[in-house]
Amino acid sequence: MRVYDQGRMCYRLGVGIRAFALILVAATGHAQANEAVWSRLRSIENAFRQGDATALRLSFSTAGKVRVELKDVPGGQRWYAPSQLQVIFAQIFDQYSTRELAFPKTDVTLSSAGTAFARARWLRRPRHGGPDSTDILTFTLCEEGGDWRILEIRSSR
Repeated sequence: MRVYDQGRMCYRLGVGIRAFALILVAATGHAQANEAVWSRLRSIENAFRQGDATALRLSFSTAGKVRVELKDVPGGQRWYAPSQLQVIFAQIFDQYSTRELAFPKTDVTLSSAGTAFARARWLRRPRHGGPDSTDILTFTLCEEGGDWRILEIRSSR
């Protein structure tokens, strides 16, 4: 025969409620982070589609330089300040019009360490004629003060 121990039952119930609350808080935080990441990705898509280097600059990390390795940027992998990248992307957008840049949901990964990875297909057309070019871009975003910023952009070669 078991004896009902009110103290032990209250303790177990309290532990269970706290564990459930922690799971809810973590899930809510993850959902909010996920929303913020998608908001930033939409801003990036719009900046590319509109050829707006100034708008794109607002998506770059302000904590330091951004690592970029793109086919259209000579010199291979380099680290650039946001102002430098604004000039570089203004030149790229002057040469090419973006026909498509989209982040499929299946190609976006949110890390628990405040980092997100997103891949997009970038289809662009030279403004002075010629065949379309396609790259797969991988963006690494980091959380900065509740917002998400681009830390790295790489293209597949």
